[in-house]
Amino acid sequence: MRFLIQFSLLLLLLFSQSLSAASVWQVSKGEKTFYLAGTVHLLSESDFPLPKAYDTAFNASSKLLFETDLGAMTQPQGMMQLMSQNTFAPGQSLQQVLSAEVYAKLKAEAEKRQWPLTSLEQFKPAFASMTMSVLELQRLGAAGTGVDMHYWQLGQQQNKTLAGLETLDEHLAVLNAMNQLDANLVISSTLNDLDKLEGMLGEMKTAWVKGDVGQLETLFLKDMQQYPELEAILLTDRNHAWMKTLTALEENNVMVLVGALHLAGKDGLLKLLADQGYQLTQLTE
Repeated sequence: MRFLIQFSLLLLLLFSQSLSAASVWQVSKGEKTFYLAGTVHLLSESDFPLPKAYDTAFNASSKLLFETDLGAMTQPQGMMQLMSQNTFAPGQSLQQVLSAEVYAKLKAEAEKRQWPLTSLEQFKPAFASMTMSVLELQRLGAAGTGVDMHYWQLGQQQNKTLAGLETLDEHLAVLNAMNQLDANLVISSTLNDLDKLEGMLGEMKTAWVKGDVGQLETLFLKDMQQYPELEAILLTDRNHAWMKTLTALEENNVMVLVGALHLAGKDGLLKLLADQGYQLTQLTE
């Protein structure tokens, strides 16, 4: 189940300013043109400014499409919804759904890494797993504003139209699907891989610096494909749903920003768009 921590890593992967080919594509068919950009959700200050291709797409667009409405996600009501769906009800806790062995390992790791165990115990398995990954990545320096929020804020400042490809409820359902996995497997696999996190981050960053979507597929999707139902919920179903929106775009001034893993694989957006006759041009610096 190594993909659980890999999935967290993909969302948090740092960009490099020395990219020769950025994770931004110009997508065109006939007279229709839009931009498709791969994103990550946490960056360090040293990763800014982003590759110029991002600003090229942003400046050419009057409308930005994100995975979901980030404004709603970051509002108090959205945050409350996120926490309520991923927190155990009173009287329940993570300890109750873990074996004694796995809980003992979690407790020991929390003491070692100075994690707030009391808080972690309130979270459902997948949310606890992602929280542990975030805490470790913060220790490694991978924290800060991500590509999505960076351009959401810029878009607000410049009065661009901002929208989501899916509703907040649909977006939160993805994490809820991960919460349905076996709790012992989720927590133990995360704990087992934490010490590998820095090395895995390096591998992924190297692939991303090259703009090598095929390598990202190898690094991320191999493990996930062992769980086709979850892969469908996390990626495949969402990609196909988003395609309905992308192929219906009427404007030529739209920038679409989605998590990088949505670009890779046979059911990734790049392949799906190419299969429908769209021309894909990867932008460079």
